[in-house]
Amino acid sequence: MAFTLAAVWSIFSYINMTQTAVPVIQLNPSAEPEQWTFTLKDGTTLKPDQSGGFTLPSADTVLYCTRPLADYKGRLTSSTLISVNAWSCDAAILADGRLVADPSHRFLWPEGRFEPAVEPSATSGLFSIGRAEELTIAVRFLAEPFSLSALPTLSVYTELHTLSSQWTAPTASSALSSGVFLAVALFLAGLFLFQLYYKKANWGFLLLALLALSFCLKNTVSYSIYIIWMLQIPVVLWSIQVFPALIILWLLWYHTQGKLRRLGWLLPALCSAGFVGGILWRLVDNASGARWTNLLQNKLLPLAVLLALLCCGWQACRGNGYFRRFFRWGGVLVVCAGGGLFLSFLQNGSLWKTFHTALRMSHAMGNLFHLMEQTSYLLLLLFFLMAVYDFVQSIVHRNQELQALALQNRYTAEHAAYLSRSLDDTRALRHELRHHMEALKALCREGDLQRISNYAELLGSQWDEISGHYTDNALLNALVCSYADRAKQLGVEFEAVVQAPEQLDIEDADLAVLLSNMADNALEALSAVSAEKDRWLRLKVEIFENTGLFISCSNSFHGQLRRDHTGALLSTKTGEGHGLGLKAMRRVAEKYNSVLVVEPQRQVFHVKTYLYFQ
Repeated sequence: MAFTLAAVWSIFSYINMTQTAVPVIQLNPSAEPEQWTFTLKDGTTLKPDQSGGFTLPSADTVLYCTRPLADYKGRLTSSTLISVNAWSCDAAILADGRLVADPSHRFLWPEGRFEPAVEPSATSGLFSIGRAEELTIAVRFLAEPFSLSALPTLSVYTELHTLSSQWTAPTASSALSSGVFLAVALFLAGLFLFQLYYKKANWGFLLLALLALSFCLKNTVSYSIYIIWMLQIPVVLWSIQVFPALIILWLLWYHTQGKLRRLGWLLPALCSAGFVGGILWRLVDNASGARWTNLLQNKLLPLAVLLALLCCGWQACRGNGYFRRFFRWGGVLVVCAGGGLFLSFLQNGSLWKTFHTALRMSHAMGNLFHLMEQTSYLLLLLFFLMAVYDFVQSIVHRNQELQALALQNRYTAEHAAYLSRSLDDTRALRHELRHHMEALKALCREGDLQRISNYAELLGSQWDEISGHYTDNALLNALVCSYADRAKQLGVEFEAVVQAPEQLDIEDADLAVLLSNMADNALEALSAVSAEKDRWLRLKVEIFENTGLFISCSNSFHGQLRRDHTGALLSTKTGEGHGLGLKAMRRVAEKYNSVLVVEPQRQVFHVKTYLYFQ
């Protein structure tokens, strides 16, 4: 979450930086007259009166306005440019006493006068001044009054980069965001096609891709409206504006559940029908159709989005996991956006200006659409973060399933091998039993009771070493016999009570995973118990009220258990794959509508569950 917030903040900071032009030096005689010296050609100094007016000998008199540039000496470069803006006077620019600009082409140097004005001439332009130390503006007023407000203004670009930033900054935010939206659309479309290939398509990804693409088109319309004639049609422009709101409605409905999902499609469907109807209506009658589309855009769609968000909030209160994360993350984004707006407000930045303009337009025009447009960008970001999060979670979940499946296959293979060995032992025992019976018959015919007794005692001691019979269920019997043998090898006192029929309404693989993990964890814990007299294992498997199978495993242990910050038990194993046993057992319990209960008490570890028959 911290990384995501940092990335979002970095993106917004970069956007704000790219759309902020490099500062320009503004030289305005009317705004800072104390920095300027006003003289005539003969050197006579003039000062403006309290109203800012000048008293000149005649209308053709040239006024020289001089300003030193010592304050900007460190900022000026050899490529410094100056822009002249004059409206009611002729002006020429001198840098360090040499003429560098004569936009009107009427200034006679070195006579120091302007030719008579026969017709109006442009008095603006862009010129190079280099590292000048002093600027002088030669001005001839074309009409009274002769005042400071009529003097030209100068904009000094310290280098070429400063000039180019003035042109690129206003469009940087749109261009950058368009590229981001296009990248997001391609990414989500790629995810959808990837899932479609594996026949597990999430149609929400396709809707998100369309939403990002529609925002991309909306931002690039201003670049292409004069090139693509179709974009000049009012219906097309209106459709591009409204389309994102429709996609947001369908996206919100897509993630709903239950009754709201069965009936909630009516809201986006009705808005989409109104959208199509508005297009057809305007094609037939543009005037009356425009009234309907304006109502749909400015009032109905924003209210529909608000209603959809309220329904989704109700879904979150009802336990919808997607919308619980949606509003939790949405709150974080709102706080971040509010913080960004506040900082932009303090600096009078473009983010605040954009938001403030939307507020004023919504208030002035009496509609909610401009506010919804700003909100829709946050919704797109929120939907995108949720989609990426769900995609990553699906990969993690799939990886866990593969690990659990591998673990299940290992246990199944082990117990299949044990069953095979048990079958071979049974066949060998039957074969030996036939020979033992023949030997006993021979001894009986001879009547040697002592040898018969010794022979029978020998056979009994051999059969005692063979694992007993616990249940008629072949799998359970094989599993329990296997645990009994391993417990005997470790010197563990083993006791098992198994009451189960031959057939159970539980898959063999699930039984193998559950019992194998229980026994493995118990025997591993018992191997760490130093005193052999303290090693014991109790296993209980029985049918309860013909509704399910109760499974319990208890064992002694020594040492301390590891827990996480929530109190949940952690595996004591190290290396790859540790902790999968408990996850696999919980997954089996959940499959049969149950829970796995783990109860460590005073050096005794209990694990139990109740698997309901399907």
